[in-house]
Amino acid sequence: MRKLNARQLVNMCNGTASEVFADSDISSVVIDSRKVSDGSLFIAIVGENHDAHDYVAQVITRGNTYALVNADFSLDLPNLIRVKDTTQALGLLASNYRQLFTIPLVAITGSNGKTTVKEMLRCVCQTHFGVEHVLATSGNLNNHWGMPLTLLELNGNHKIAIIEMGMNHAGELDYLSKLAKPTLAVVNNVMFAHIGQFRSLAEIADAKGEIYNGLTSDGVACIDVSNPFSTQWKAKTELATAKIFDYATAESGCYLAEFTETGAHYITPLGELEINLRILGQHNYFNALTVIALAINLDCSLNSIKTGLENYTGYSGRLERKKAFNGALIVDDTYNANPDSVRAALKAISVLPRPHWFIFADLKELGSAELDFHREIGEQIQNDGIDRLLTVGSLAAHAAKYFNGTKIHFESNQDIVKYCLSELPTSGVLLIKGSHSMRLNEVADQLTLLP
Repeated sequence: MRKLNARQLVNMCNGTASEVFADSDISSVVIDSRKVSDGSLFIAIVGENHDAHDYVAQVITRGNTYALVNADFSLDLPNLIRVKDTTQALGLLASNYRQLFTIPLVAITGSNGKTTVKEMLRCVCQTHFGVEHVLATSGNLNNHWGMPLTLLELNGNHKIAIIEMGMNHAGELDYLSKLAKPTLAVVNNVMFAHIGQFRSLAEIADAKGEIYNGLTSDGVACIDVSNPFSTQWKAKTELATAKIFDYATAESGCYLAEFTETGAHYITPLGELEINLRILGQHNYFNALTVIALAINLDCSLNSIKTGLENYTGYSGRLERKKAFNGALIVDDTYNANPDSVRAALKAISVLPRPHWFIFADLKELGSAELDFHREIGEQIQNDGIDRLLTVGSLAAHAAKYFNGTKIHFESNQDIVKYCLSELPTSGVLLIKGSHSMRLNEVADQLTLLP
């Protein structure tokens, strides 16, 4: 973060300073009291389970520190900035701070692959601009708290910012996009994720399209014109002055032409590209296409695009290859899951040596259609010829009804671990996938350790 005078931050978040208020610089903004250091502004967020106002007093006693609090905070302490709502003030502060920088800012969303696209683009941009000149979202800090905190990490060294934006309800991306004011934005895809909050895929597409709402007047909307919802995105009034960059069809001139023995062949406005990714999954070559479209609009060279994509080695919990305790190959895809990403994972391991074992847990946030989705997954598992299916959770058990092969249902993750420690074959592949809340990442971690 660029150092700013504390009173300047008061104005940037439309706050009111306490009577005793030091005229010093603020060099970091945090929402975790454990990360407070000299020159920090601690924002007291009110969450579902915790109220960070409980930690304000101890934060202020640490010295040259400040706290942003709700107006009704009862304690009369020095170095306080009072606002109507701390979450809203965090967003306002980040939005105003972002306006201090004129660098390109990329906004990325999608039902699947948005983190992969973000990380791939990070590799490309680090290759082209230099590692120290690229700011990108860390981990999954892509919501109404994490994204503003990412914007507040901008400093004078950065030449580009790559911002991931997530959503699980309508209006969320509209808010985030208008805060960040991207110069370049993309919807990677639209699939059945968070369907529980929506009535149809069309509603999801409409909510995803909100990422274009905050584009600067001279910004660029990258649009996958092979997507059936691309027409409605192009018709958005917010894109009246923006440039639209089409990709993903031959007519667009930026598309995946064919898969090759070693990778994929792309046609782009800058020339042709051969890419050989180091990560599993044919679907990742479509993620790479989105990256190519974005990188071209950032004036990256073809050489930087190729080098960056081919240097990308994957992300934790996303088709991540691990060596099991007994030497077997684990494909850890536990970060999160929805029906389409399960199908993609099953397809990804189809080219790997057998036997194929699959640990599958419930998929959440699928609404009233959750049983239908799990039935379809069970049928897909049957069609893909999985050799052994291990399930945990009632919805996964429902999916297993439509699989006729060898299958075992478990009451807990720990029961699965115990079974695999004694039964997992030393050859072949173990795919592990389910919603993040099912905590299958713990299963993956335990099976990569010696018993």
